[in-house]
Amino acid sequence: MSGVQNSGVYTRTRAKSFDLLLWLARYGTVASLAALIVAFSIARPDVFATLRNLLNVLNQVAILGIISAGLTVCLVMGLFDLSIAALATFGGYATAYMFVYLSVEGGWAVVSVVFAVLIASMLVGVLNGALISYLGISAFIETLAMGSVITGIVLGVSGSRTIMSGIPDSFLVIGQDSIYGVPNPVLIMILVSLVLWVFLEQTQAGRNMYAIGGNREAARLSGIPVKRYGLFALGICAGCAALGGIVACANLGAGRAEGVGQAYLLNAFTAVFIGASTLRPGRFHILGTIIGVLLIGIINNGLSIIGVENFWQYIVQGILLIVALFSAGLLSMRRI
Repeated sequence: MSGVQNSGVYTRTRAKSFDLLLWLARYGTVASLAALIVAFSIARPDVFATLRNLLNVLNQVAILGIISAGLTVCLVMGLFDLSIAALATFGGYATAYMFVYLSVEGGWAVVSVVFAVLIASMLVGVLNGALISYLGISAFIETLAMGSVITGIVLGVSGSRTIMSGIPDSFLVIGQDSIYGVPNPVLIMILVSLVLWVFLEQTQAGRNMYAIGGNREAARLSGIPVKRYGLFALGICAGCAALGGIVACANLGAGRAEGVGQAYLLNAFTAVFIGASTLRPGRFHILGTIIGVLLIGIINNGLSIIGVENFWQYIVQGILLIVALFSAGLLSMRRI
């Protein structure tokens, strides 16, 4: 009889230990994503619930995913990078400009130009990191200022004109072709996300970055070169932003001098912060970021398919970001 009573007490204890708020914080975004897919599939099964539309959604968010993955590396360390919008625009325009200026036609010349632009962009990120880490400048202010400088340079060189011709077909393949039906931008997003996931989760450098983001002073006292990692993180973020701009240039077939990166700035931060309230609440991670990116893509695509006006997309994304921040903040207060 005693054994039965003890068993009942144990069962009640397990039932009481279930934390609904924690469950929602970890899996609420995933559940919302699944619910939206089901709802849109029921509303328009002939359009939304098709393989073609799924690939279309992934293709639409591929550039956002590339930029957001790089931003995740910065936010892991507690650093903000507002220059990603300008760097994305720079990446696309600089690539197109070099194609025209150097009369590049294809092959290894295209690869060389792309790598040159990526390296130049990463050097800008390293400069951001140096100014922030060694001079103690606020990351928010410094990257905002650097973004303004880059925007001014691009506009000055371009005269605000878009490059429409002289871009080789071998470059356009990056943004317009596919492999086995999967668009190349999607494959690039998957590759970048996988590489950065392995870097953050499976390497000592990635674990050090998490340690710095968790407690900067404790990380410094344990012997981690905190300042050096700031250069590294911002360099990766800048490279991903430029890569996103390069893919956008290849997709559009044009090098635009303005308005490219700005379209991804808010969405990138939204995706990363939504990801930080997914699976591992309060911690930025690549898998969560990709879930956030997919959530934004599904919302935009689904609302468009059922005929909802575009302004609702911005409203819904803003609400999602507020909910994600509220959830993370509430969990932090509960831990205290």
